[in-house]
Amino acid sequence: MPTELALLSDVEPSLDALLAIAATVHPDAAYVEYRGGDIKQFIDDTGTPLLCVFGTRPVLVPDEAAAALAHPPSAFGLWTDVTLPYGDDGRGRRLAEAIAAGLSGQLNERV
Repeated sequence: MPTELALLSDVEPSLDALLAIAATVHPDAAYVEYRGGDIKQFIDDTGTPLLCVFGTRPVLVPDEAAAALAHPPSAFGLWTDVTLPYGDDGRGRRLAEAIAAGLSGQLNERV
C-alpha cells in the first residue's frame, strides 16, 4: 500500500512552487500530471514514481479533518493529499518534506 500523508498549509502548493522545490531535491526528476492537473506525480530519471500530489481543498470541518490525522496541528486551513509509493526508499518522503517546508506547512500521517 502507498503511504498516505496530508500536507497542511495556509498556502496552496502552486505548480511553480512544486517544480522549484522538486528541482532542488531531485534535479533529475520529471513531472507528470493526470486529470487536467488534479493529480501531480514526480518520477525519477528511470520512471520510478517518487510522489503524488493531489488537489488542494479547504478544511471546512476542522474536527473531522483532525480526526483523520496521526498528529493534527491546532489549526490549518488547506489540506493536500500526498502519497508515497509502496516501498519508498526515502526519496519521495524527502521531497514531500521539502514541499511542506517550502510552503511553511506540515506533513502529517493519515490514520
